[in-house]
Amino acid sequence: MKKTLLICLLFLTKLSFGQNNSEWNGTVTFPADYKVGDYIEFLHVQPINVSASGNYEVSISYTRGNLAAGATYLASISHGNPNIWREVGRVNSNGYAWTSSDGHAFTLDCNTQYGDPRLRIRAIRVLGVTNEVVTVSIKVRSISQNSGWRAVNDVGTDLTVDKFLAMTNDWSLYVGNNFDAVDAKLAIKATVDGNVGIGTANPKERLSVNGNIRAKAIKVETANWPDYVFHQDYQGMSLPQLEEYIKVNKHLPEMPSAQKAEKEGVDLGEMNKLLLKKIEEMTLQMIELNRKVDQQNQRINQLSQKG
Repeated sequence: MKKTLLICLLFLTKLSFGQNNSEWNGTVTFPADYKVGDYIEFLHVQPINVSASGNYEVSISYTRGNLAAGATYLASISHGNPNIWREVGRVNSNGYAWTSSDGHAFTLDCNTQYGDPRLRIRAIRVLGVTNEVVTVSIKVRSISQNSGWRAVNDVGTDLTVDKFLAMTNDWSLYVGNNFDAVDAKLAIKATVDGNVGIGTANPKERLSVNGNIRAKAIKVETANWPDYVFHQDYQGMSLPQLEEYIKVNKHLPEMPSAQKAEKEGVDLGEMNKLLLKKIEEMTLQMIELNRKVDQQNQRINQLSQKG
């Protein structure tokens, strides 16, 4: 009986320890005259395994007159991170304020310094009734194991934060039905360099799609649109020069060869520019040919009248 009771007490102690270190709740209060850049550092965290396991979900909420907002952030802390404050990415936004299209007055910063990672709330706007203090309610949940919290209340002003904290090295979305004995399919892959793949695990561009794309409209931003073809000083190829080029290269000037297009693909914006340029050059050539035909017809008519 005593042995059983001792085991139960040890179990409850461990359970309570795990719960206490997996969640932290608290508040910080900003004065009524707070300014943009003011911050309150409120918590030092202790991810286990030399900080390689740091993964924290942080929710905040606050009201002040016509301001009522909340948000959730995801802070990732790993081994050997630098001593630098960065803004944490927001995964949920409940911003509301009569005076702002983005109803958030505060954001979350994280310093991932190895051995002493910590969190703070920073003011990014002054919203609400400005003669009232603002109390920010905070809930921190350690998604991975955390060995302890150390609450602080350090204040200051920082207008230098211009970087975001990475949420992850990479991210994958696999889809399928688990009642089928088949592999799930990779739907989306985001890599450490910011590239996103749809249906591919190794995106080489900002967006790589392994499959068909259907859309109602696609807008491509581009520069140096080829209106310059119609400038008086533009020198295009003559028809004999163009004929010789095609005989040698088997494609139009500046256009990619079939082999290059199949191997590397084509840039939609650049291709549209090149196609328009060729159309404009052809238009000028047709205008010139039409001018020569008119001149010849006039000469023929003149000769006919003389005869």
